[in-house]
Amino acid sequence: MSLEDLKKSSSSDPVGSPEKRKRSYSWLFPVGLILGFLGVFALLFSNRLIPALPVKTAPVVTIRSGDVVSQAEDDGRDTVLPVLKGKGQLLFQASGWVEPEPYPFFASTLINGVVDEVHVLEGQAVKKDELLATLIDEDARLDLKTAQRNYESHQRNIAAHCAGFEIIDAETTSARRKIEAIETQVAEARDTLSRLNKLSSGAVSQLDLVQARMALERQVALLAEAQSKIPNLEAKKAQLMSQEGAMRAELETLATARDRAQLALDRTRITSPINGIVLQLHAAPGMKRMLAMDSPTSATIAELYDPDNLQARIDVALNEASALFVGQPVDLVSDLLPDQVFTGTVTRITGQADLQRNTLQVKVKIHDPDHRMRPEMLVRAKFFARPLSKEHSQGSLPGSSGRLALYVPENALVSETQVWVVSPESKATLRTIKLGQDVRDDHRLVIEGLRSGESVILPPHDQLGEGSRVETKNQSH
Repeated sequence: MSLEDLKKSSSSDPVGSPEKRKRSYSWLFPVGLILGFLGVFALLFSNRLIPALPVKTAPVVTIRSGDVVSQAEDDGRDTVLPVLKGKGQLLFQASGWVEPEPYPFFASTLINGVVDEVHVLEGQAVKKDELLATLIDEDARLDLKTAQRNYESHQRNIAAHCAGFEIIDAETTSARRKIEAIETQVAEARDTLSRLNKLSSGAVSQLDLVQARMALERQVALLAEAQSKIPNLEAKKAQLMSQEGAMRAELETLATARDRAQLALDRTRITSPINGIVLQLHAAPGMKRMLAMDSPTSATIAELYDPDNLQARIDVALNEASALFVGQPVDLVSDLLPDQVFTGTVTRITGQADLQRNTLQVKVKIHDPDHRMRPEMLVRAKFFARPLSKEHSQGSLPGSSGRLALYVPENALVSETQVWVVSPESKATLRTIKLGQDVRDDHRLVIEGLRSGESVILPPHDQLGEGSRVETKNQSH
């Protein structure tokens, strides 16, 4: 066999070529990628691709029971919650913390400075205006001394300036007397000239007449000159008065600077704003206290509270919060004094709930708190309804607060213990529940298993399965 025959035989056999064999398996990679993508897509979106089953739903009805609440027990008997003497129905319990009422007091510096001494400790009882701490005050004392000297120096300048009024008055008096003298001389010269003019011609020389006339004119000129000094002196006096007003205004400015320096020196002594107890110290000798800083306690020396005015902040679960009202009686117990029960009253219900805890916070004023109680101590609170009157002692009080009661439509029940519920993901879930004996408007009382705000699925239920996607078509109210 020749070399040319071997080449033809090799080219006619594609299977035997390594390059051909390698290329024959390359299609598996893109096919695998496509299949994997389709698998992930089906895993993530298969539920959305399946058509949702249209269903009718009804909400779980939430109502408030009366002050005397009956609830079914396992044995089917009704148990009535006790009504305590002097209070209404015990509604619920919750935990909280003690805090100052209505808020703590802060003793703060009103100037920037460095703490020199701290005169109190945490937990110490103090009186109003008692010294808590002092700042280094050398600079403040020097500033006050400088301001006081500037004020006194300006006072002396004003006194020296006002002495000019006496000089002006003396010059004015002298000028007026001079005018009077010149006026006499003018009158005398005028009389002389008049007498000479009355003499017969030739009795007096022409020279005497001219000299008499010139003497009169000279005295008139001197009188005009003396009279012109009066307005000049009056203008100088008015100028001095204006300058005095400006100097006294500047003296008031210096007095303000002196008072401000005195105030700065006084503010180096920080005193207590109330009769109370030091809750927390924020200062120590050598520590800087600064205003206008980012830290909320940068200028604070101490936090104080009044031990006679304490309150508790209580976190109440939202399913119990509708029973709250201002003026509600509350009993409080603390681990510090386990054998002592403190009475209180709800004073405020905060305006915002806690999303993470699912609670609403209330403020409870503590009546006659023990001085051993401290802020942030844990307390347990019992909330009561309004006291019952005699005519309502055996029944419910219209409009009064009580516990929440949940009711589910009877036709939504799959059995006495099961009902289909729509989950937040719009899926059907078969829920096990516990029913009570109370029936209201074709709705059964639910003791446990359902939550307020949930929706149950109405018949038919034959096509439903656990986890089936559902779509609400018609809600029954």
